[in-house]
Amino acid sequence: VSEKCLDFGLYRFQKSVFFGELEYEKMNDLAEEIDKVLNHEDWTEEDSVLLSPVCTACLGKRLVIGKRFNIDTYAEKECLFIAE
Repeated sequence: VSEKCLDFGLYRFQKSVFFGELEYEKMNDLAEEIDKVLNHEDWTEEDSVLLSPVCTACLGKRLVIGKRFNIDTYAEKECLFIAE
């Protein structure tokens, strides 16, 4: 699943957290690719993936605990957030 996210141009924020800009159609394409991975014979009922659009206003209300989250760091890497 991580490789699929990277293939679609998403940026790894944490081990299982990716950010990037995807148009709605591309988000659906990624969902189809992830579904193929999860339907592999090694899949378990505990496996799941959440794709969540985040609007700019909601992103501005973020609360971060721990590692400082600086949106400018990601903008410098040409990384945007999933938005519809």
